Amino acid sequence: MKLCLICNFQTAGDQDICPRDGSSMVTVGDDPLLGMVVEGRYKIQSVIGQGSAGTVYRAVQELIGREVAVKVLHDYLVSDDEFIKRFKQEAKASSRLNHPNIITIYDFGVIPQGGGRPYIAMDLLNGIPLSDVISEINHLSVEDSIPVFTQVCAALGEAHRQGVVHRDIKPENIVLVERGGQKNFPIVVDFGIARLVQEESDQAKITRTGTVCGSPTYMSPEQCTSSKVDHRSDIYSFGIVMYETLTGEVPFQHEELVRVMAMQLSDAPKPIDEMRPDLPFPPDLVALVNKTLSKSPADRYQTMDELIEALEKISLEPEKPTPTVQREAMRDTIIPGPLAQDDTLHPRKESRDMLGARPNTREMTGGGLGYEAMSTTGPQEAVPPQPVRTQASNYAEQVQAYREAQRHAEHSSQPGVTFSAGRTGSGDGGMARKALVALPIVASLILLGAVIMFATNAGNVQGLLSGKPADSTKSATKEDEEDVDQLIKAGKFSKALTLLKQDKQEGTLSEEEIGQYELCCLSVAKQHMKDKKFNDAISLLKEVSSKSTYSKQAKDLLKKAKRGQSK
Repeated sequence: MKLCLICNFQTAGDQDICPRDGSSMVTVGDDPLLGMVVEGRYKIQSVIGQGSAGTVYRAVQELIGREVAVKVLHDYLVSDDEFIKRFKQEAKASSRLNHPNIITIYDFGVIPQGGGRPYIAMDLLNGIPLSDVISEINHLSVEDSIPVFTQVCAALGEAHRQGVVHRDIKPENIVLVERGGQKNFPIVVDFGIARLVQEESDQAKITRTGTVCGSPTYMSPEQCTSSKVDHRSDIYSFGIVMYETLTGEVPFQHEELVRVMAMQLSDAPKPIDEMRPDLPFPPDLVALVNKTLSKSPADRYQTMDELIEALEKISLEPEKPTPTVQREAMRDTIIPGPLAQDDTLHPRKESRDMLGARPNTREMTGGGLGYEAMSTTGPQEAVPPQPVRTQASNYAEQVQAYREAQRHAEHSSQPGVTFSAGRTGSGDGGMARKALVALPIVASLILLGAVIMFATNAGNVQGLLSGKPADSTKSATKEDEEDVDQLIKAGKFSKALTLLKQDKQEGTLSEEEIGQYELCCLSVAKQHMKDKKFNDAISLLKEVSSKSTYSKQAKDLLKKAKRGQSK
């Protein structure tokens, strides 16, 4: 199996270059650890996930029957005894971290029968990474975000006081769980691993093309230049996490990772209220995120405690429109670095291709998808704005409901009206009960039809009396637009696609509707891929324009569909 160290793309094929980001892929053999009992204590059961540093397994601590997660580092990182020594030092330092928002480490050691590969046994989390939440529902509200932010800052602040710098803060390393009755309780994972990988890469002089230690999208400028890194690097990286959590976008985007690193060094990020003008952000929150993203460590918050204090002062009142001059002045407070003058390094083509398949779902969320919107299966009227989500919302449940809604929308047809009450009876009794229930419903439908006909005729009569014909086409078009928006918000991409196809055939799609059409094509194609309907998926993916925001995602999915078709 081949693995990309940058985006974690895996394939059983014999390819050396990652199709997502162009990085070199490394060979990862068949897993010999499955079923093994590590050092007589932990029985490896299954693979949970795989990343650039190692593989995470589900295991059981046999003596007490406790389920744990065991992370085993990749064998190519283990160069000599010095690495093992440094690994034990980092693991020991991380295991001393005692904070409710930091992953609990139970044990660490080396697997003799596993080629001397180091492992860490830790708490098995039953939750969802923040990255998955952002992927599915696009962004978190300010009210939901700030409690998560303050708890993550508290965890990192404790680590910094113990002399531990995380070095790889990103949404994938923040897991939301339910703990002590609190939903969306964040746990920070993977302490110490990034430093080991970075040091080993430097010492071993790894020269694989495109290999970068860490995650360039979330790297601090000092990490990008291999300068001395301290705890303020984590503050910058967490600033990008806050930016993405609030907006659904990262500040610096490009297909080539080296360009992203150049942007980290010199480009001023667009303020969050300019990135998402459709969302209400308190001005002090905009300024806070900007400060965390200062290029110079001296211009950022100097400690996580300072950042927590600033977060707790954020006013949750809706933002009043900010004059453009003030926004431009706010952007100017972040001074670009010396590379900003070199236009060859900074083509302003924005893309999230390097981040994998993460659809731009702004139209899908509005103020955020509630459970009701995601679980609806019947025909919908226009839904009024939902109340702001609070910590009572469980994002793991929302994401699961959202995925179920997508699957249900693609597999179910328009629900019919049933006239049976309770259990279905047999014989005349059952038919009588059905008739009794059906009669008032049918009468109501007839009455509703009469009202609609009267209203329509009244509109036509009014038009004749005023000398102006009723513009029924315009009204219908507006209703269709509302229907499409509502269907997309509910995750019913297949039904929305049907409506948009009609307008596309007539050539009446606006630029915004073309974007909706391509989003629906991509989303429905993903479901076809899951159902092994490769031909249907290919047809839809070809509808996505090469200039579209979703072009890269569509091309990657198209390659997979063609491979699946050929099998």
